[in-house]
Amino acid sequence: MKQSRKIKLKPVLLILFVVYILFTLVKQQITLNVLDKKLNAATTQVNAAEEENKKLNNQIKYIKTDEFIENEARQKLGLIKKGEIMFIDTAKDAQNSSN
Repeated sequence: MKQSRKIKLKPVLLILFVVYILFTLVKQQITLNVLDKKLNAATTQVNAAEEENKKLNNQIKYIKTDEFIENEARQKLGLIKKGEIMFIDTAKDAQNSSN
């Protein structure tokens, strides 16, 4: 009788082992899928940050140019170059004061 129990126990243990391995593989695949999604999201964020960084670096380079400084002086401070004549549009002032 003892031998018949051992013979019946082996297939059951084998089936349990195979089920355990399958369960572990499926669980690992699910974990890998979640981590892959997180990696893709992080990669997207890094790419967006790098693009923003490039834009900001280009803006910094432009701000350091004489052209930018001249435009800011003309627009915000109303400065003109030597020999230039400044014209003031009085029609705009009349419209603004009537509103």
